[in-house]
Amino acid sequence: MAKFEWDNSIALGIRSIDEQHKALFDWVNTLNDSVKRGDGSKEVEGLIWKLITYVTRHFTEEERLMLACNYPNLVSHRREHDQFVERLRNIQIKFLDGHQMDEAILDFLVDWLVCHIKGTDQSYSRFIHKQEEEARSPNLTLL
Repeated sequence: MAKFEWDNSIALGIRSIDEQHKALFDWVNTLNDSVKRGDGSKEVEGLIWKLITYVTRHFTEEERLMLACNYPNLVSHRREHDQFVERLRNIQIKFLDGHQMDEAILDFLVDWLVCHIKGTDQSYSRFIHKQEEEARSPNLTLL
């Protein structure tokens, strides 16, 4: 897996969330570097745990934001989050059982994050930005 380089094509325009997304990719890149260097299993295990912890915290933050703006697709979005965390935990369990962290797993992490951000996250971002625009525009009622 090549290192993931952030570009604005996946930016949501929500500064705190974009910064968290950048940090997620940094964690995946760090994990990738560790695997490529052949770091010991304890190092890789620690990075997997940190990634799961960060992802969980990030998803909670996103879901709070969606809840605060009454985003109508919160339930299905949360389901995607839950499935990804479950997949990460399965990766962790397999690693602890002796399976190697390979390029296919690292590619999956990057691909899932990019697809999720460009798809599902862009949807809630558009919803939030539309709400902000409507709040700024005056409500004119013609009599």
